[in-house]
Amino acid sequence: MKYIKEDIEKMLREHLKNEAKKTEIQLKREEYEERLQYAGTVYKDTEAEIIENMQLAGQAYDSIHSNTNKVSDIIANTAMNYRKEEIHINKENRVFLERKILECEAEEKRLDKQIVRVKNMLSQLSEDENFVMTTYYMQKSKWDYVSNRYYEEYKKPKSVNQLLNIRDRAMRSMLDIINVTL
Repeated sequence: MKYIKEDIEKMLREHLKNEAKKTEIQLKREEYEERLQYAGTVYKDTEAEIIENMQLAGQAYDSIHSNTNKVSDIIANTAMNYRKEEIHINKENRVFLERKILECEAEEKRLDKQIVRVKNMLSQLSEDENFVMTTYYMQKSKWDYVSNRYYEEYKKPKSVNQLLNIRDRAMRSMLDIINVTL
């Protein structure tokens, strides 16, 4: 694939967003992996925990509104449903989680290639070329702002046309790097 100037401009503009997306995808993948660890696991409460949780879950007799005169008895319910509450199984869908992890890994690889490609192209630029490309494309600044920032940074005034020439020189250099033929 042969890259053109517009492809590089797009990569530069999306670079910071891609880095943020990659971080978010890594966090999501870690969450899925953590959920996968517990999927299908069995947790067994102690007898005291079960009884305490079941009794705490009931209502007080004076707060029950009933049209049928039937009042639930916490102790009777605890005795009858005790065995049902003894074992909890985490029924998380393992196939779904594994698929999501693979999707995260694939997207992370794709973003990582883009990020590394941009860093590689920027690393070979001169300091002023790097400054112009980073400020204009990655920080999405206007040319007059780039000119003012350049003066603040290097104490040398540069016109917009001079900055455009620096950008064009950097772009040719980046195209040479990304379009290397084997």
